[in-house]
Formats: sequence, C-alpha cells, structure tokens
Amino acid sequence: MPRSLLSMAWFALLLSACPDGKADSDSDAASEVMTSILPPTTLDDSASTGEPGTTTQDEPDPTGTSSSSTGDDGPLKCDDFIPVKPEPLVPRVVLVLDKSGSMLFEWDHDGDPATAAVTRWSSLRAVVESMVGGLDSVVQFGAVLFPSLAAKAKPTIDACVVGSDLLVPVGPQAGGAILDAIPPADTTTIAGGTPSTDGILAAVSALDGLEGDEPKFIIFITDGAANCDPDNARLFDDYDDRLATTVADARAAGYQTHVVGIDISNALTPVLQDGNPDGINPYEKLNELAEIAGTARPGDEKFYNATNEQELQAALMAITGVVVSCEIGLGKPVPDHFYIQRVEIGDEPDPQEYDGQDTQVGDCGSESGWQYTSPARDAILLCGAACEHYKATGLIEIEYGCFIP
Repeated sequence: MPRSLLSMAWFALLLSACPDGKADSDSDAASEVMTSILPPTTLDDSASTGEPGTTTQDEPDPTGTSSSSTGDDGPLKCDDFIPVKPEPLVPRVVLVLDKSGSMLFEWDHDGDPATAAVTRWSSLRAVVESMVGGLDSVVQFGAVLFPSLAAKAKPTIDACVVGSDLLVPVGPQAGGAILDAIPPADTTTIAGGTPSTDGILAAVSALDGLEGDEPKFIIFITDGAANCDPDNARLFDDYDDRLATTVADARAAGYQTHVVGIDISNALTPVLQDGNPDGINPYEKLNELAEIAGTARPGDEKFYNATNEQELQAALMAITGVVVSCEIGLGKPVPDHFYIQRVEIGDEPDPQEYDGQDTQVGDCGSESGWQYTSPARDAILLCGAACEHYKATGLIEIEYGCFIP
C-alpha cells in the first residue's frame, strides 16, 4: 500500500491495515503506534525515513470500502481515531547548589584511599552532569548557586550575594546550559558564605512564576550550616534560622525540598571566628530541615548525607527517582472501539514490552506493566519495572488496536 510521510515533532505514528486492505472474518482491525521520545525532535519539513520523530500514515482508501459499525454518534471506523502526541507528566526541578568557599575542601571522592582526593565542588559538578545528562528528557531543570558567581572572599555581605533570578531558568533541555553556567570541576576560585535561605527563595520565586500543573521540586545541596542573614550583625557566626521558615513556605506552596548534605558533621560547632555558625549541630539542622520539607527519610538520618562522590551520586539518583513521574497522558481519550495493544518501554537492546488487548495490571504497587489512570482512558500510569525503566530511558511506544463488531 502506498504511504505518505509527514514530518512531525515529539512522536511517531504508524497506521497500518491488513495487507489486502480487508478486515478478517471477525473484525476490522488497525494498528497505531505512538512513540514518545524526549527531548522533542526538530521539526523538519523534508521527507523522513520513518525514524522516531516522523509520522507515517496510510493514504485514504480510494474505494471507500473500509468496514464500520454503527454507534450512538454514527458509524464507527478504524480510521476515526488518530492519536496525538503523548503527554508525559514532566516535573520542574530547581537545583539549589552550594558554591561556598568550603566546597574547595578535598574529600575521598570514591571511597578508595589509594586514589587522589578531589574537591567537593568537583564531585558535585560531576554528579550534576550525570543527572542532567540522564534525565534532561524527562525533567525540566533549572539551577541557582548560593552564593552567586559574583560573591567575594570577604567577611562582608559581598560574600553572601545570591541572584534574585535563577542562574539557569527552568525549561526543557536545560542541562547543557546549567553545565556551561556553573564553575568547572577544576575551579580554585569559588568563594563566599552559605546563604542557603536566599538560594531557596530564588527557587521558590522561579517556581511561582511557572504556568501549568506539573509537579515542582527543589533539590537543595549544601556542605555546611546556613548563615548570611543580612539582619544579623554576626553575619557568618550565627545560624540563619530563616531557612526553616523558607522551606516550610515552599512546602505550603506545593514545592517539596529534598535535602542533600555533603560530608556534614554530626557534632557541635566550636565558638570561633571561622566563618561558620557557632554552637550548632549542622547534622541536626539538616535533619530538622528534611522533616520540615516533608521529605524526611525513614530512620535516624532524615536527609541524605554523602561522605563521598559515590554516595552523592546515589542520593541524587534516589531523589530523581521520586520526582520523575510515570504518568503518561494520551492526549485524548481512547475510544471504546480502540484498545492499547502493546506498550514498549525503552529501546534496543533492552526494551520492556507489555502485550495484549488492554492488559492492565491490577495492582500498580506490586506488579509491572501499566493501567489507565481513570475510566476516561486519557492517561496511563506505568507500574513497577516499567516505571523504573521509563525513568532510566525516557522512551515509551504505545500501539493501539481497533475492534469493530
């Protein structure tokens, strides 16, 4: 059968009919494949080879003999439902990254004392690069540094500067811009205090300005206790109690804050003029902050306290596993005479396939597969291993079938 190729962004759609153009003895059948590959492909008006990002559609039957059955709204046909692009629920995430002078301290980044130590900043940048590189397709990232790149290595308010806007706004495919904007791994010039509160405030302001109902999160990563309260004469030597209130306000606005510590000490800080808050336990403060944020982990350690780069990587993987959604909007309801025939997650060489006519799982909490989110049949939820594979790949293909009695 001749076909026409139309170039489209975001998805591939394939309409196919029986080889002889006739239905089998029981039904008129058609198969439609919808592939969501994020990030969106570039719109191209040239002819396509049928790779993801194109639409391939049968030309209309010139004889007009396609089978149909009569429903409440007139004859039912297998060509009266053209799926539109899938609509993954893409969360918005602001990375609030500590760029204080102490991030140049070296640590055992790989748990192997035989290898050379690297700076905490080097490890943080490497982990951020891994995260945005792997999840740029299923998360819209933005980032803010506290203090900003303009902060000075001075015992004044100049060490506490944080931009009112994000360093990189939240948006699709922002990972490359974030890596270009933050200091390189081998930097030796970052400096400043720990204005954590202003970093969170910038994140909240940015999330407030985003339209849409997509879930919104903050990932807060720090290696020390918050200071830099501009209303406190002891700018660096007193803990900034505003942080707890700011995180509570973020939660009330619907933005969960996930708290990650970098080698946080579980001991009282000495009373010294060393640029760190006096007489507080940084570990306890971050434990309390995770509780306030509503993201406390089970057990005694409520936040993620990474003592090397591997643990930092594991912490961010665990958090992004929570924020990435496995709900996939279908764009419009699936008609009664259509059904989902196959859902494929991922790509070669290791896709996960779920075949069968609307074979939904009964318990999404304990089974692997998919289920409609509501009787409207306008979205599906991936479950178990299917969800985890989608989070890792950002790829899903949905094949539809049609049945006319």
